[in-house]
Amino acid sequence: MSDELERAKANERRRVRRLRMIAALGGVGLAVAFCGVFLAQRSEEHAATVGAILALLGLCAVVASAVLGMHNGPDSDTIRVERAKEGYRDRVQKKRAVAMATMPLSSLILVYLGTKSAWAIAGGQGDSGDWHMAALSPVVSGLLLSMVTGFDIRADRRLKRLLEDELTLSFRRSALNAALGVALAGMVIVFALGLWKPQAAVAAMPGLMFVTASAAGLRYWQLDRRAAGG
Repeated sequence: MSDELERAKANERRRVRRLRMIAALGGVGLAVAFCGVFLAQRSEEHAATVGAILALLGLCAVVASAVLGMHNGPDSDTIRVERAKEGYRDRVQKKRAVAMATMPLSSLILVYLGTKSAWAIAGGQGDSGDWHMAALSPVVSGLLLSMVTGFDIRADRRLKRLLEDELTLSFRRSALNAALGVALAGMVIVFALGLWKPQAAVAAMPGLMFVTASAAGLRYWQLDRRAAGG
């Protein structure tokens, strides 16, 4: 039994190393995307082309990092190792809830740049870099909503068994209801902006998608803290 546990611990250490490398890939991709966006906004044609390519490559690296991270989640060895401790399910759920709460804060700059690019595009002055930047906000919002709904763990049966209990499902329902309320209120505001100035309504859409997804993530985190007595 101890030999199996030692083997599981070795496999778990390798999995953690892979996750760190995947996280580094995502960080490098994000930095490259930022550099590409700033280069694309320069007036020189060569710099704009290189910037657009870098922004696209950086975005691809971020998406690849997210996909690889989903496929390197906790497995049977992780569960075997962690079950030697108490409260593994609670720790997994807590880490997930904290990630949902911190993701909006770490993505604010992307939403700001996306809103700025959407304004330029709506005004007829957008270039390829603006199009790439405007697409980042929906991607970030979609990733956050996929975490709230559990879509990102759909293919992982072991992780689903940890995160598909009745309490977690009630968290999801409440979080999505909060997001729906925010989305409805936001659409009224965006509609009013569109009547006043159509360009402002287009520029507000990345922010509306982000606020809607953030409301779901923060509501989920709030419910998880309340259930834990925090």
